[in-house]
Amino acid sequence: MTARRSRADTRAGSGATYHFPVMSTTAAPRWIVSPGFDLVCFFGGAALSVLFLGLYFALGVSIVALWWVWLLAFDGPHIGAAFTRTYLDAQEWRQRRRLLLVSLLTFVAGPLALLANELTGSQDPFLLFLGFATFYGYYHVVRQHWGFVALYNAVNRDYTSMRLDKAALYIGCFAPYAYFLLTHPKARVLLHLPPRSTALETALEGLLIAVWGGALLWFAYVQFRGGGLRLRNPKTPYMLVTVLLYGAIYFAVARYEPVYGASTGPDEDFLLLSIAIVIFHNVQYLGLVWFHNRNRYGEASHHGAANVVNRTLYAYLAACALFSAAVYFTFACSTGVFPLCRWSASARWNQIGLCLWWGLAMNHYYLDQKIWRIRGDDALKRALRLA
Repeated sequence: MTARRSRADTRAGSGATYHFPVMSTTAAPRWIVSPGFDLVCFFGGAALSVLFLGLYFALGVSIVALWWVWLLAFDGPHIGAAFTRTYLDAQEWRQRRRLLLVSLLTFVAGPLALLANELTGSQDPFLLFLGFATFYGYYHVVRQHWGFVALYNAVNRDYTSMRLDKAALYIGCFAPYAYFLLTHPKARVLLHLPPRSTALETALEGLLIAVWGGALLWFAYVQFRGGGLRLRNPKTPYMLVTVLLYGAIYFAVARYEPVYGASTGPDEDFLLLSIAIVIFHNVQYLGLVWFHNRNRYGEASHHGAANVVNRTLYAYLAACALFSAAVYFTFACSTGVFPLCRWSASARWNQIGLCLWWGLAMNHYYLDQKIWRIRGDDALKRALRLA
């Protein structure tokens, strides 16, 4: 999800310079939807992340209960939300049939890795597939955060610090992630690193903290120095909330994992991290898709099933919940790697289940890279009220 800068642009090397129109420094801030909607749906997921952490650390709520609540009430529905505007939309099938069909190839990646296992006599190909899918998932989350920053810049006509915004966000999210991979004992095992950090790795860990802090401070300095527009653009608090939250999770909370004492592998080693990192994204996505769908499917009646499931907010949420309960729950249990729901003790069947699980997730990641591109998509601009 990315926002087009403006009808104006600057093109390096072309000899032509186009100046961005900017909002007056005395103008009121503009929100993607409205202050209330944005604060609940686009910022509120961060508060839910902190709430779930508080429920576990302060009140001692079972991590297994929290994980299943998150999975079925937030993560599954947000996957289903993507289908309400893609596979259920008859017009999307007419205009993007090739994309919708090609995206299903994500379900082939896992089986190909299993075939590579058989041909090589090693488990490494499938482990690499799982590692790639996990990283792709985090990239997908960070990419969505950049999409919201870009949207806030677009609606506020604030283009002067786009490069800084992007650098600060990506450094602010990926530096803590890299620190976690280098310092957490379970992560080091997965990466085939020795139990203890080398002197070089220790120096790199310190550098990652310094770079993260530097990016955060530089971003804050530029925003406060600019005053006016930048402090009124909601992207400023949004960026600070996002980077501070992920820094706290990967620098501090990750040290307590695995919090599930009966963990049998990496999928259960990081239950708390999964919730804390992804629930922010889940809530945002559910809100954004509903805003899009309310506008898009309220204007026309030729979208087939998409018109039906998006007729009201309750119908939309019911469709997302049904997908979560019927499909997402089934796929989760078929993997054999999540607590209290293992349908098979066979390692081979569980690997097939993981192929389905990650195939579905990567299908979502891939589709999202395509369907939220505003440049050249007038229908999307209208649905997001950018046109």
